[in-house]
Amino acid sequence: MMKISLITFIALLVVAGSINACAIPATHAQSQTHSASKHKTAMTNNNSLIKKVTLIARQENLPPLGIPHNPQRNIGLASVFIRLENPETNSVTVKISQVEIHNLLDGKLQNFQSQYKEIELKPLENSELVVELTNKSGYTGHDRVKAVVTYHIENQSKTIESEAVAVNL
Repeated sequence: MMKISLITFIALLVVAGSINACAIPATHAQSQTHSASKHKTAMTNNNSLIKKVTLIARQENLPPLGIPHNPQRNIGLASVFIRLENPETNSVTVKISQVEIHNLLDGKLQNFQSQYKEIELKPLENSELVVELTNKSGYTGHDRVKAVVTYHIENQSKTIESEAVAVNL
């Protein structure tokens, strides 16, 4: 009879110890959940769904081998990668009104035209959009360039820039 009581006592100590051990992290977890919900609210208010813009700029003065020279061929090329992340549990529409390429030193606008784009991000969706820009005149200036993206979420207008890159010739 004494052995059963001792085993029961040890089992109760183990259960009580694991309840106490779990109580501290549970309180800590509640604190983290509370601060995470504050962070989520802040992200919602910021509406910064575009996380990163990356630019690849190139100029192809000569046509590829085997292609005859055409003066109407596009020689200025830009690929703008736009990384989008929706941390919300509801769909969000992002309207990209313009994508521009600027010289880094003087801010001069390069001669590229972009199309208006509207993207609907599903709940918790991550996506990457590529905007291809071309022109027939190439790049002007000899410095580095950056992409500037203007977008709208609900009634707020924002801009985000890529890092400056050298034009690949």
